[in-house]
Amino acid sequence: MKNILRFGLHVLFWITSLLFLPKSVSIYVCVFLISVFCLQNPIDMIFPLALCFWFPISETCILLGVVLIHFLLLRWIKKNRFYAFTVFVFGFLTVFLTQLLQKQFQMNLLEPILLLGVVYSCINLLYSYQTFEQKNNTIAYHQNLVYLCILLAYFVLFLRNRLPLSFILFLFMQLYLFKDAKYLILFAIFYAVDLLIESPSSCTDVLAAVAVGFVPPGIFLTFSYSSWEWIFLGIYTIVLTFFPAGNKTISVEADYIDSLFRDFAKYLQQLSAEFRQNNEQKILNNQKINDLSQTYCDHCYRKTLCKAKPDRRYSFIYGAMQGLNQNIYDCPNYHRFYSPTDWEIKSTATEYSGIRALADEINHLYHQSLLLKKEYQKLIRLLEEFGYEVLNIDINLSCETLFFTIDFSKQKIIIESLLLRLAYKSFGEELELKIVPNDKNIRIYFYKKPLLKISYAHTVIAKNENLMSGDNYYIKKDFNSSYIFALSDGMGSGYQAYMESANALKTISLLSSYHFSMKTILHLLEDVCDLKRNYDHYATLDFLYINTANQKMHLYKMGSTTTYILHNHQLKALENRSLPLHLDEVNSSFELDLSSGDYIFLLSDGISDFISKDEFYDLVRSGTESTEALCNKIVQYMEEKEQRKLKDDLSLIAIKAI
Repeated sequence: MKNILRFGLHVLFWITSLLFLPKSVSIYVCVFLISVFCLQNPIDMIFPLALCFWFPISETCILLGVVLIHFLLLRWIKKNRFYAFTVFVFGFLTVFLTQLLQKQFQMNLLEPILLLGVVYSCINLLYSYQTFEQKNNTIAYHQNLVYLCILLAYFVLFLRNRLPLSFILFLFMQLYLFKDAKYLILFAIFYAVDLLIESPSSCTDVLAAVAVGFVPPGIFLTFSYSSWEWIFLGIYTIVLTFFPAGNKTISVEADYIDSLFRDFAKYLQQLSAEFRQNNEQKILNNQKINDLSQTYCDHCYRKTLCKAKPDRRYSFIYGAMQGLNQNIYDCPNYHRFYSPTDWEIKSTATEYSGIRALADEINHLYHQSLLLKKEYQKLIRLLEEFGYEVLNIDINLSCETLFFTIDFSKQKIIIESLLLRLAYKSFGEELELKIVPNDKNIRIYFYKKPLLKISYAHTVIAKNENLMSGDNYYIKKDFNSSYIFALSDGMGSGYQAYMESANALKTISLLSSYHFSMKTILHLLEDVCDLKRNYDHYATLDFLYINTANQKMHLYKMGSTTTYILHNHQLKALENRSLPLHLDEVNSSFELDLSSGDYIFLLSDGISDFISKDEFYDLVRSGTESTEALCNKIVQYMEEKEQRKLKDDLSLIAIKAI
């Protein structure tokens, strides 16, 4: 509504002012307005026809013909600048030939014709010609500059035709609509130069013009009040004076902090729901596991994986106590471990690691938002100057590179090149964008230009006697060119193991939508899972976060098996030393640089327990194969080695940086 009112005030000035210019000049200005309005909105071309009552019938027919020509050639006008300018010139030639035939053309008309041609050329350059939804469209880069060009043409015509001071003052009143002092000062300088050349004693008129540009009601001091026309002029002045200010101010800092606490509230709501649903839970006798380990495992003579790796021993005893896994290590004391617990207690925990981590991160992100506040506000200001109405901005400062979302109204079609240029001007970094329109607005995701591409493949196979695998995976590509890969292995096998790993990944999917860092999200996951699960069940987790814009990868291992990295044909093993779904920043957190050609392999113990590092290296050492081919090769090797009888569920995610 505000834009319609602004346009209406401009059009009212442009049309009524023509009544006071010579008719021989006004007819050309009408054609000029028709061509400009055609670029903006073809329906607006009818406004100049309001002056038909003032023109002779012959010139009225000319205007009607020019409008008809523009409507017929509208498709071509919106196709490119050359077609649009050609139709504009054709309209001028129509008027020129008519005046020439009627012997009404005068040489002094060449000056306004040339002026209007130059101004239209400038306006034409201020438009973008692009195809949107299979239609040709013209979109103004900066609508205010278009209006200023029209005002400049009027300004020169007023001065050349020596219209009274009141017309000049009304023109300066139009500058009040732009709410920008620099445009007013620029016009004042032009006016002062003209007055100095023509009449140095009239420089006080410049001060009057500037005053009216800042305070439109000042024009009431110039009214003679001897005729009734001043009433209409006064009404116009009052409406213009109370025209609403600029677009709604978007508070970057407040909106960002609001989004943080909205996510915090969602997390607490989920935590409370899980607490209510699982108020009484089974407790795992950790002391008994330690006693069993000291009594039987520390003195065991077998050189199996559970002997060498404490985390594998922990998970093995865990399952043996509940009878949920097989004796895959051929343990001689396996039957002594079975001891299901049915003790129940009420959870009285009031402090969780996730809440502590969350408090620290909110404090960090708040101060980080203050550092970037000026850049975001500059971007919003530039967008509004170019005619885009910003409805909302959503900033994700927890991302390691620039990543934010802006909701625009649909009043103006998006010009991608313009938005990217404004983003670079604000942040000094090359960004990319993705447009996601919906029924109410247009949402645009801005993110740092990626330096790498990622390809990946995955496979999950249940062991022979099971129809369902206890392993699950989760893969997510975000709009900021970052990737999340998660691989979870539920305790035991079959449906129960499947549900344990699936629940962990489902929670990961929910928490990854929050505005927090991946490390904080994993702390939140610990809290949720502690409340959500029975303590005699668990799931392991490999959580990999890749940012292709800064070529960094973050790997978090929570009770999971070995992860392999192939870099420069060298295989590196990242071992886990933490308990299942327990984040230990020292023993289970890895941060590495990622280069083109690197491979990452997330495995379940169904592979790592039965293939040595040397065997795995022999399978992937070439470093040239696709991720799909490597997945197939590893699975085929496993099946051949185990003679088609897998002892455990098998899952694999192969990732390659390109």
